[in-house]
Amino acid sequence: MSGQAAEPAAVAAAQPLRIKRLTLTDFRAFPGTEHFDLDGKNLLVYGENGAGKSSIFHALNGFFALKPVRALREHKNVFSGKPDGECKVAVEYSNGDAPVEWTVAKHPCVNTRRRPAGDWYQYLFGNADSRTISTALRSSCLDYRALLDTNYRQGSGPINLFAIAVEHLLRDYSVTVSGGSTSTLGNLWGAVLAGMPSSHTSAALARINQACVDFNTAFRGAFPALVPLINELMQLLGWQDVELKGFNTPGLTYNQVRLKQNRAVDGQQLMPELSFRNHALPTPQLFLNEARLSALALAIYLAGRLACTPTAEATALKLLVLDDVLIGLDNSNRTPVLEVLMHKFADWQVVLLTHDRNWFDLARNHLPHEDWRCYEVYEGDRQAQAPMPIVYQTANRPAQGLLKKARELLETQYVEAAANYTRQAFELGARKACEIKKIEMRYCVDPKTHQAQDFLDKLKSWPGSRAVTKKEWDAVIKRLEMAKTVVLNPYSHALAPNIPKREVEAAIDAVNGFLDLVARRRQ
Repeated sequence: MSGQAAEPAAVAAAQPLRIKRLTLTDFRAFPGTEHFDLDGKNLLVYGENGAGKSSIFHALNGFFALKPVRALREHKNVFSGKPDGECKVAVEYSNGDAPVEWTVAKHPCVNTRRRPAGDWYQYLFGNADSRTISTALRSSCLDYRALLDTNYRQGSGPINLFAIAVEHLLRDYSVTVSGGSTSTLGNLWGAVLAGMPSSHTSAALARINQACVDFNTAFRGAFPALVPLINELMQLLGWQDVELKGFNTPGLTYNQVRLKQNRAVDGQQLMPELSFRNHALPTPQLFLNEARLSALALAIYLAGRLACTPTAEATALKLLVLDDVLIGLDNSNRTPVLEVLMHKFADWQVVLLTHDRNWFDLARNHLPHEDWRCYEVYEGDRQAQAPMPIVYQTANRPAQGLLKKARELLETQYVEAAANYTRQAFELGARKACEIKKIEMRYCVDPKTHQAQDFLDKLKSWPGSRAVTKKEWDAVIKRLEMAKTVVLNPYSHALAPNIPKREVEAAIDAVNGFLDLVARRRQ
C-alpha cells in the first residue's frame, strides 16, 4: 500500500494492523527527533510534568483525526529555531510500508487530489492514507478535560450530552437509512446541518424535515446498544450503586420562524436518566463524588467506542489513547480500569500516559508485560536553548528494570548505587510475592521500617505449589538471606560504604532467581 489508498479487498485480506513506531520531530516539547517503538504492542508512558508526555497525546490525537482541531504549524517547538517544514509526526504501521507523515504541507487524512472521472474510490480517498482514515474512525483520544465535559462543565443544571454524543460517543455508530444504505450518526447529523435552508421552498423544507426524522430514528436506535455497555463498565469499575436507566431526547425539529436569524434546529438535547442507590439523580455533578463521576465519564466514553466499533473487525487498527484520565481516582479504583482495558479492549492498541509515578509503577506491574512497551520521559537541560526531553524505554516489570539498572551501575563501578537498586528490586518482588501468595505482613505507617529479614521470615512460611515447589522456594530464600546483611537491608549502606562488588553480584543473582519464581503465578 505504501501510504496510498489501498483497494478494499486488499485491506480486508491484511493482517491486523498496529502502530510499530511513532516519531515526533520539532513537535511541541521535542525540538529534535524522538522515536517511540511500540512494535505493535500497547504503550505505557510516565512523564514528569512539563517533560513532554502530553506531546505524545497531541501527536496521536492530531494524526488520527479526519480534520485536526489545530494545524501542525501551531504545534511547532518554539525554541528550536528550525523552519516550519521540519515539524512533523510520523507513524510507521506494522505492515512494513514506509512511515506515513503529518507535515505542515499535508495531513494523512486529507485528500489533495481532484476527483478522477468515474473512480469513486479515489474520489473518497484520493491520495489520503486509507489506514489512517480507518483508524481515525475507530479511535478515541481522551484526556481529563474530556471527562470534565460530561459533568462539572455542564454547570449546575441537568446534564446535556448531545454535543458529546454526535461529535464523539456515537459519531461513527453505523445505521441503516431509508433505501437500505448504510450511514453513520455523524453523517446524519452533518446532513441536518447541511440541510439548513436558505429559503423556505417546499422542497427545502421537506429536505431538512426528512433529515431531522432520519437522525432522530437513528439516534434513538443507538440507545439500546449504548446503555447496557455503560452499566456493564460501571459494574466492572466497581460502582454498582450508579445505574443509567436510559436517555431522554426530544428529537430534532426545524424551527422555521419568519426571521432568518432566528431559524434553528431545536431539540439538541440528550439527558441521561441516572440513579444512585435507586434514587433519581438529575444533577450527578452536584451529588456524586469525584471517583464516581470520573468512572461514569470514562464508562460513557468507552461504551461509545465499543458500541461504534464491533469486535469482529479484527484487521482494523482500533486505537485508544488515555492521558491522565484517572487523576480523579485513587489506586484502589484505578486497578479495575486496567482490568477493563485488558478484557474489553483486548483487540485494541492502547496508549496510557500519566504523570503519576506510583500509578505508572502499579500499572506496569499489573499489566501483562508481553503486551506492553514502557517509556519514561524526563525534563531535559533547562539551560539549553532548545530543551530536549530525556526519553528512555524501561522494563515493564519494575523489579526486573531495577535489577537491569543495578547491573549497569555495577559495570561502571558504582557499587553502592547498584546495591541500592538491588535492594529496591527485592522489596518490589517481596511485596508482589506477598500479594500473589496471600502472605500477610504487619502494617507499618512508614513501610521503610520493614527490614529485609521481616520479608524473608514471612516468605519462609509459604508452603509451595504446583508451579513452585517448597524446595525451590526455600533455596532461593536462603540465597537472599546470605545477601541481606550488606546489600538488602535499607539502613546497611551508611554503615558499609565499601560494599564488595562480588557481594552485590551475588545479591543481584539471588534477587533475579527470586523474581523468576515469583513470576510463576499458578498457585
